[in-house]
Amino acid sequence: MGAVTVNIQFLDAVTWLNETECTFQLNDEVDLWRVNISANQSNIANLLSLLQPDEIVRANRYLQEKDRTRFIVSRAALRQILGKYTNQSAVDLKFSIGTNKKPYISGTDIRYNVSHSADWVLIAIANTNVGVDTEKINPLFDFTSILEDNFSKAEIDFIGQSPQNFFLLWTRKEALTKATSQGLDENLKYMPSLDGLHPVDARMLLTDRNWQVKSFKIDGLNWGSVALESKIQKLNFFDHI
Repeated sequence: MGAVTVNIQFLDAVTWLNETECTFQLNDEVDLWRVNISANQSNIANLLSLLQPDEIVRANRYLQEKDRTRFIVSRAALRQILGKYTNQSAVDLKFSIGTNKKPYISGTDIRYNVSHSADWVLIAIANTNVGVDTEKINPLFDFTSILEDNFSKAEIDFIGQSPQNFFLLWTRKEALTKATSQGLDENLKYMPSLDGLHPVDARMLLTDRNWQVKSFKIDGLNWGSVALESKIQKLNFFDHI
C-alpha cells in the first residue's frame, strides 16, 4: 500500500460558536461539538426521554450516578445534534455499524465519533471517517510506566516529565486510531503524534488516505484532538447547550 502522510498541528486559538451559527450542512467540513455534562445535569429526565429502551438499559448498568449521567447526556446530545443534520427527530434516529465497526446513521453518509473526559463530551460530525479524543490533564497519573511501549524516542523526549505533553500526544494517537479503526494496542508506538508532516506505512493505519490531526484546548484543563482526512478544508467548533 506504500506510504501515507499525517499532518499534525496545534491550534492556538479556537472559537466555540453558538449552535445557532451552525448550518448543519457538511461540505468537505468537520463540525466539532463540545457538551458540558454539569450544565445538563438538571435536565436528565428530559434527556432520558430521548433514548431508546436499549440505551436506557445501558445507562442503568452504570453503578455510579456520575457515570450514568455522563452516558445519558452524551447519548442524548448525540441524538439531538445528529437529528438536525438529518432532519429527523432525536428519538427516531437509527444507528448502524459499518465497515471496521464504524458507526453511521442509517440512510445517510454521515459519520460521527464521540469522546468524553471529566466534565466534557466531544462529538465530531463528518461525511467521511473521523476520530476524536479528549483527555483531562491529570498530574497524578503515572504515565512514565507506559511511555516505552507506546511512544517513539522523539515523543518520549518531548513529553519529558510533563503531564500536559503526555495527554496532548495521547489524544492525537487515540484520535488517529479511531479515525482509521485501529485498536489502541495495535502499532500505537508507530502512530505519529508530534507537530509536523509524517510519512507512515499505510499498513499501520489500514488506509491509503492521507490524514491531518488538529489539537486544541477544550478548556484550561482538557485537551482535544481530531483526526480527519486531508481533503477536509474546514473545521468548525460549536457549543451544544
